[in-house]
Amino acid sequence: MSKEILIIRLSSIGDVIHCTPVASSLKAAWPDCKITWMVGGVSADLLQGNPYIDEIMIWSREKFEDYLRNLKFREALGMWRDLKNQLKGRRFDAVLDIHGLFLTGMIAKQVNTKKRIGMKGTKELNSLFMTETGEARSKHITDKYLAVLSCLGIEAVNHKMSLVVPEGARNFAKKVLQQYAVLPDEKIVVLILGTTWITKNWPIAFFTETAKLLGKDFRIILCGGKAEVQLGKEVETKAGVPVINTIGQTSLLEMAGIIEQASVVVSGDTGPLHIAGALGVPTVGMFGPTDPATYGPQGEQHEVLSSTLSCSYCHKKRCSKGGGICMERISPEMVVQKVYEILKKVRA
Repeated sequence: MSKEILIIRLSSIGDVIHCTPVASSLKAAWPDCKITWMVGGVSADLLQGNPYIDEIMIWSREKFEDYLRNLKFREALGMWRDLKNQLKGRRFDAVLDIHGLFLTGMIAKQVNTKKRIGMKGTKELNSLFMTETGEARSKHITDKYLAVLSCLGIEAVNHKMSLVVPEGARNFAKKVLQQYAVLPDEKIVVLILGTTWITKNWPIAFFTETAKLLGKDFRIILCGGKAEVQLGKEVETKAGVPVINTIGQTSLLEMAGIIEQASVVVSGDTGPLHIAGALGVPTVGMFGPTDPATYGPQGEQHEVLSSTLSCSYCHKKRCSKGGGICMERISPEMVVQKVYEILKKVRA
């Protein structure tokens, strides 16, 4: 009888993508196993069509926590009952909690299984809910997630992230390029202007200067969500070169379709940077409060830039020194140089 495994990773675009090697490594070890992945609604699209995942179970951590914050206990209780109903009558050979929260520990506890496997070193008392925990072999986040497999006796792991861009999203990207008369032989640089933390944001004036410097050799495309619409308008207005601004006009997978067409993606440490990594698109990543040795894309086609201040890699969402000084130490000229270095490397 084939094994049934439940993976719990509810949210964060980059982290969900970093977790996909767990599914592919499981399938490599146990080709007949059935993998169910519990994920939130926003990130669920990233798992659609993934050949290593058999079933996607959607449950929104964000909505549940929003109900609790706003004292909407009846609605939160309703969501919890829905979760239990989804799990009712199901039995899994193991549940892998690759989120590491108190909440996901509570979810794992609801699962009918003898094995609840988590990660060593998690916060929020998550380990209290686990029967076993796996210890990472390196500091990179992918290895932290893959560590859960050692508790299943799986040692051979695949670090390659996986993301499937559907044909509809691919066609959307092609239409955008046609609309702006981007020729097949033109090189494209995608700029990702925002992140989910203020401290991870690169100054918008630096993005503007980068677009200006790269505009003579590349077509510049701006990608991002609705929160970055004003930033996009600023770059578009001030760059002084033609800019294709798609910010706030794409779904997550449509953005992935555009990223797939890029020669290089320039971004802070945020979801689209890791989308590019999963698609094999070269990147230049700017890191300040987070350590690129832990969160940076892996592979020779990726370059990272970070400052070496005493407070770098603080992993804080607010800068105690009153600004993102670690990000400000990374100049547009440094980024542009890395873009050209990557292209030389890729052509070699």
